[in-house]
Amino acid sequence: MQSKIYWILCIDLSQMMKKKITDRITTLSFLFFAAALLLFFGVMIKTSPYRLLRPYIPWIAARQLDSTTYRFSDDRSHLEIKIPAAGTVVQEDFWIDQIPVTIKAYHQCVADGNCNPAHYRNYFLKYYNSPIYQWLPVTFVSWKEALIFCEAQGGRLPTEMQWNLAAGYAQKDLYPWGNSEPSIDKANYDGYYQGLTPAGWLPNGASRFGVLDLGGNVREWTLDFLIRETYIDIRIPEKIYQDAILSDVADRILKGGSSSDFPQTMEVRNHLWHGQNSPGFNRGFRCVYPIN
Repeated sequence: MQSKIYWILCIDLSQMMKKKITDRITTLSFLFFAAALLLFFGVMIKTSPYRLLRPYIPWIAARQLDSTTYRFSDDRSHLEIKIPAAGTVVQEDFWIDQIPVTIKAYHQCVADGNCNPAHYRNYFLKYYNSPIYQWLPVTFVSWKEALIFCEAQGGRLPTEMQWNLAAGYAQKDLYPWGNSEPSIDKANYDGYYQGLTPAGWLPNGASRFGVLDLGGNVREWTLDFLIRETYIDIRIPEKIYQDAILSDVADRILKGGSSSDFPQTMEVRNHLWHGQNSPGFNRGFRCVYPIN
């Protein structure tokens, strides 16, 4: 009887030891896996360009600026930056959006009945409909639809010269952020971010006036087709303005380059052009407003 009890105890102890060893191996395996996972993501984050992104929060962005050089937009979603005419052919100072118009802002214009829906299709619909993408610059908007949006906000599309001034043209800046070479902490270009980044999330790329995303991410529609009069200022004679917006001329000027463009497209002096009725994934916009 005692021998039987002894063997039962030995078997129980053996099973308990096996269970402890198994549990320990399981725990060690889990810890090893967790450590490997952390190491993997640590390396990924350290080497990924996405580590450079900083959320755009307007009241934090305002801390970097002189209080006389900015104002909040009506919905307080972003800042508008004051740009001096600087003795150029632009005759008056003006305000310009600090960031490109976002999907969220464009959705609101559609909801208010002032804008047509953007032309996202198929694969790209997820960007337009999902709440996690609402801070991306809106794209798939034609030149005329961009103009309608700006007019609904009390502004207009910038002329090419206005856009240039916001990017440091009068100070002879080579790029919107100055004369240093392009880098992924300043701009989204050449496919480094594998798509669009949220508007205003690369503060190191700010122009001398504090305007963000003037280089890379999305090409930006301007008012201009190539006539000199549209360089003058936001208050160009009404007939010339109406002729410009009603024109059937196919191509309009875009500035700044996109997330997939070569760095040369971000030079302030350069521009691209595209058919005004051709919304696309790499084309966005921002608005300008008169001082008074």
